[in-house]
Amino acid sequence: MAIDSRGRTAARVAGAGAALCLTLLTACGGQVRDADGKTPSTTRSKTASPSPSAKGGAWKIAYSSKADNAELRALSVASDRDAWAVGLAGDDWDKTFFVHYDGRQWRDYDAAADLPKLGRLPLVKLASSGPGNTWFFGTDNPLGTQDVASVIARWDGSRWRDVPLPPRMTDQIKDAAVFGPDDVWLLTGTQAGELPGQWPVEEQTVWHWTGAHWTEVRLPARADAIAGRAGDDIWAVGSAPGAQVDNNTPGRRATPAAMHYDGRGWRLVPAPQFQPPVNAGPGDDRSAVLNDVVPAGPDDVWVIGTQTYPGDDPDEGQDEAPVLAHWDGSRWEEGPTSDQLPGPRPVAPDGAHGLVFRWGRLLADGTYEKIDKAPLLPGKTGRVTKFDRAQQLALSELVQVPDTHEVWGAGSIAAGGGGSELNFSHGVVVVHEAPGG
Repeated sequence: MAIDSRGRTAARVAGAGAALCLTLLTACGGQVRDADGKTPSTTRSKTASPSPSAKGGAWKIAYSSKADNAELRALSVASDRDAWAVGLAGDDWDKTFFVHYDGRQWRDYDAAADLPKLGRLPLVKLASSGPGNTWFFGTDNPLGTQDVASVIARWDGSRWRDVPLPPRMTDQIKDAAVFGPDDVWLLTGTQAGELPGQWPVEEQTVWHWTGAHWTEVRLPARADAIAGRAGDDIWAVGSAPGAQVDNNTPGRRATPAAMHYDGRGWRLVPAPQFQPPVNAGPGDDRSAVLNDVVPAGPDDVWVIGTQTYPGDDPDEGQDEAPVLAHWDGSRWEEGPTSDQLPGPRPVAPDGAHGLVFRWGRLLADGTYEKIDKAPLLPGKTGRVTKFDRAQQLALSELVQVPDTHEVWGAGSIAAGGGGSELNFSHGVVVVHEAPGG
């Protein structure tokens, strides 16, 4: 079973998302629109707006680093008995460290013994197609320099082995999707230009590993995320230049872009058109980008992004809100855009036709449930003091465990402020299981 760049697996039934999307639109007041912007003649029942409930359970801590100056930045789950997480630790966050789950417990793994060039790599990704085929992508682009240090490696079930880099590595590894030892897609990029909607050509490049070398492939638009169910069913999402900002500025507003690969080539799919919230100010100075994609079938694909629009107070500039849309195989339907929807990343399917975000779960019936915080960790005193009660869970990655209703998250639990000697940050893996799953 193929797993995408965040270890997510296609465990949802095709078509179930369409019913969910109509429910979401009814409940949250979103407007259904075809890809061409027309409103279809679907009759929807009137339903009260949902409010977050406390039925979503809570995060449970499965792993906490011994070091109190650490955080995890990437996670991949090949199975419920094989998972990897990677992060940074040290007083200067100068050490890249790996932890491995073997079905019983999380253990530190000395990846530097396998990968002498490991070093400090703050930008990291993990991706897997199953046990014995997990890939690591890491890069470091020190601020104010032109130096780029990158490492690509594959776990073959016994050790990590170096993989050659693409011939032109830019300064940012964005995302990756793995479908086999000889079928890997790597999305890279570089810093965007100074003008809105102006992107260098590197932003439209994806690299394909065929088992012996990397092949450069040009995408039809700029991409920020890539994911798929199989090597001939892959999605990439991002943005493309739209209308000109104004007559005096050569830059263009960003518009959503969705692309699909069918095993033969990449093509643009008409992107969803998001409507601004009811409290948006007047004017057409609007833009939107897609930040993530969650595919579960040819007619069951979710995209998550961010839109900007004029605020209700012209003196305070533009406002920003997350957006969500569902592809049913022929058209997009807009999901909820209210404040109930968390930020666009991270996100993962819940194995029950819904989505899990940082602090909440969107159910198949359109209900949004709040996920309670993880238990408090003892601070440097060995107890939970008043200072320690301010600790917060931050997640950089969410992954559905294949063939389950569990979602694992990687990040940190930290408390700090004012340079206190009591400050701490533990790298953590947390677990959420859908109630009744």
